[in-house]
Amino acid sequence: MQLLSNDVKTFSFSAAALFLLCSSTSLFAEEAAKDGNAKSLAAAETAFAQEALEKGTRAAFLHVLSDQAIAFEPGPTNAKKAWQAKPESKSVLQWQPVLVAASTSGDLGYTTGPWSFKNDPAAKEATDHGQFVSIWHWENGQWKLRFDLGSENPAPSGPRAELQIVDNHAPNESAADAKPVMRAHDLRYAADRAGQVVAAAEDNVRLYFPKQFPVIGSAEASAALQKETAPVKFGEPKGGDVSAGGDLGFVWGEYLNGPAMGASGYYLRIWRKDRAGEWKLALDLMHPR
Repeated sequence: MQLLSNDVKTFSFSAAALFLLCSSTSLFAEEAAKDGNAKSLAAAETAFAQEALEKGTRAAFLHVLSDQAIAFEPGPTNAKKAWQAKPESKSVLQWQPVLVAASTSGDLGYTTGPWSFKNDPAAKEATDHGQFVSIWHWENGQWKLRFDLGSENPAPSGPRAELQIVDNHAPNESAADAKPVMRAHDLRYAADRAGQVVAAAEDNVRLYFPKQFPVIGSAEASAALQKETAPVKFGEPKGGDVSAGGDLGFVWGEYLNGPAMGASGYYLRIWRKDRAGEWKLALDLMHPR
């Protein structure tokens, strides 16, 4: 498996690649304890998924969760306490990353890809499918899971996606200076997603609508948002973070939708700076309550 030196590295997610990513003697796993970058984050995410299959989902989550991690049960809660309270289960949750990105400073990153679930491990087919989005933070020489949210979609029928590993390269700026600028971009986008997405988003932006497959690409995102008829009101962010170098960040909060603005859920939006230092929307997810 060849690792390229350009910003986006793509290779087939084969069984051999999975073995190399997960093996404790592999190049990825060795580097995971040395440096916070997209390659080591890919190793951490893939090892996490493998541990869930070998030791159970509960044990795997408790191994990687930060003490401050947030999960949704269905509302936001401390993820570590939530998983500690869960009983052991034989159900099978499988996932694989298709996109892994890290900040220039290597302290913040995110992963996303498909998941599947089956309550009975002997079942041939999974009963539920969707996409996960995880925010990771580099803590004491290792990646720790800080935020976990996802969406559901129908059972996939196409081929597996290729894994993209993205190391960001953007001008350095303090998080304190970068955060209000990112928030301003997010506020403008949230007020008119259909009208703003082309200008606000990077070319390969990912939109996760409830019960749908991901929409990938700014033109595709624009077309999908133009078709949305139900009004959506996004609340003020309840949380988020920005990397130490001020080039990667996220916000999350609650939204209301429908004619009466009654049904609610949670949103997550991830922003990355490009090489010119401009904030661009990388991912937009809506998770119904």
